[in-house]
Amino acid sequence: MHNLRFIPTALICAFVAAITSVVMNPLVIKLAFKKHLTDAPNYRKLQKRPVPVLGGMSVYMAFVNGLFFANFFHPTDRLYVVIAALSVMFFVGLFDDLIDLSYKLKFLVQFGVIFMLWTFGYRIDTLAGLFGVTHIPMLWSCLLSLFAGVGLMNALNMIDGVDGLASGLGIITSTICGVYFVTHHDPLFALLSIVFAGALVPFFICNVFSRKYKMFIGDSGSLIMGTLAYVFTCRIIHTPIMDGNDHFRVAMMFAIYALPVFDTLRVMTVRMFHGHSPFKADRTHMHHIFVDLGYPHIMITTILLFINSLVIAVWYFTATFMESIDGQFFVTIATAMLLVPGLYFVLRRISKQHPELFERIKEHSRRVSRKPIQARDQITDLIDGKVKRRHKAHHNKSKRRHH
Repeated sequence: MHNLRFIPTALICAFVAAITSVVMNPLVIKLAFKKHLTDAPNYRKLQKRPVPVLGGMSVYMAFVNGLFFANFFHPTDRLYVVIAALSVMFFVGLFDDLIDLSYKLKFLVQFGVIFMLWTFGYRIDTLAGLFGVTHIPMLWSCLLSLFAGVGLMNALNMIDGVDGLASGLGIITSTICGVYFVTHHDPLFALLSIVFAGALVPFFICNVFSRKYKMFIGDSGSLIMGTLAYVFTCRIIHTPIMDGNDHFRVAMMFAIYALPVFDTLRVMTVRMFHGHSPFKADRTHMHHIFVDLGYPHIMITTILLFINSLVIAVWYFTATFMESIDGQFFVTIATAMLLVPGLYFVLRRISKQHPELFERIKEHSRRVSRKPIQARDQITDLIDGKVKRRHKAHHNKSKRRHH
């Protein structure tokens, strides 16, 4: 009953965050164009015109404002260290968006932020019974936490390649974590996750469906998502067990972040295998293969989010009937490997060894893409107000003819 009473408060705070984001988006876009803070097209970029890169600022301001409003209903003083960590990563990402910081400096700050969180108790010091591990020694806990935290930050940063993918994944994962926290009597972190989802929704709509208000979330936004992903992971693995599925919580976190984690692992492994730096940007991410097939951004985002959701569904289904924690973990990992790196390698192999088949798939994708593109354009016109202006212009023209 306590959790049910808390839900309206969380939704109100999420609504405040969403309204803040709606107000901030035009202001941020105006600032970006005025100061020339845009992402210019090049051979790696998928956009055809400069796009503002300050979307993370809008999301961050909306998120902080939502938490500030939540403080009137539920004290959030225990979240100060989390907000501090998010603020540091936001400003690091913002400077990187504006002046391109060196990856060494970014890594140094990322390690420092994760170590700060670790010292305040946000640490991976247990595997919740996976492989029989219920306690990890302090040194190994620190190393594992640093690896997981920095890894999640960069995985979510690198997955941000097509419209709506990073923010859509953030909405899904934050909502799932929010439901988990609500059902496990953790209203403070439920509030944190639901408010963040509320801050992301307006940005997602603008990023995917608008031309006038389109902007990228940038490193400032993706690093916030990565930091929160680490915080949620640490909180979930330390949540007291309430039902049978809680034994499989480590596998659950791998399932929730399957797309960014396994795609990034594949990309970095392939780069090192070919003697390149694992941090050298290229066109080998999962979304690039679908871009080569000619799919529009809206379809690519839908497909990849569906793949990630499918891994989560497999985790949930196997957790309901499997008794072995280790066995269920391997099933979840195998599913993620099959659907993320496996699908990429199959499609890339077809493109290289069977180009005629790849061209047929590309032609089919063009035919299939027409309706989603038309639907997206209609929504875009509605958001940007073009339909209203067209009707008004047509009405004025008819009126002049009548006179």
